[in-house]
Amino acid sequence: MNKPFRVLLSAATPFEIAPTLDWLRSAADGARENVLLFPTVEVEVFFTGVGLPATAFALGRWIGTGGKADLAIQAGIGGAIDRNLQLGEVVQIISECFGDVGAEERDGRWLSLGDIGLPPGGVFGQDECLKLPEGTGLTPFKSAEGISVSQVTGTEQSLMRLRTRWPTAQVESMEGAAFFRACLEEGMVPVQIRSISNYVEARDRSRWEMALAIRTLNDALGKLIGGFINR
Repeated sequence: MNKPFRVLLSAATPFEIAPTLDWLRSAADGARENVLLFPTVEVEVFFTGVGLPATAFALGRWIGTGGKADLAIQAGIGGAIDRNLQLGEVVQIISECFGDVGAEERDGRWLSLGDIGLPPGGVFGQDECLKLPEGTGLTPFKSAEGISVSQVTGTEQSLMRLRTRWPTAQVESMEGAAFFRACLEEGMVPVQIRSISNYVEARDRSRWEMALAIRTLNDALGKLIGGFINR
């Protein structure tokens, strides 16, 4: 008997993918703990918690206890640095970096690990970024470059420093780089899907479109995962 195709569906918090979970639970033939069972596919639902440390720990524990997937998905919302992206637009992140790991210079500049003589190496490129392997894991959604931070950018000064150090970054999150690194270290293709809930600017929650971003994210997830469980 052929082994089922294993999908890992991960998110920082349950509310971001709640509509998709409701749909999967109603459509599944059954469940085994947090794994939803379909005729040829198993979907493991996994919540990491918010932030890079929580994500790294959760994925490390999952991998360390035998977790494996044929397709690893991280889904969530994100802030757009690139103003050409629209609120509610769904993108696939094709590269990631740890945006605020390093040091702060006396003049206020951010210094990466490479800047201070400690380049990360390994699965990182020379630009200190993590990249989706060429020709793998692509989805129908627009591609964008990601940056992950421990503290969401909320001032114009911080945004200027971020743009100066990481000029190609388009979407900011708090988990993506940890997901990318865990997957790449284990030979899994990282498929990170984010819907734009806000622009990265002087913090103003009244301008965020959270409900729209959640709706479009889950519409996109339904199409992506449905393509596997309905084939």
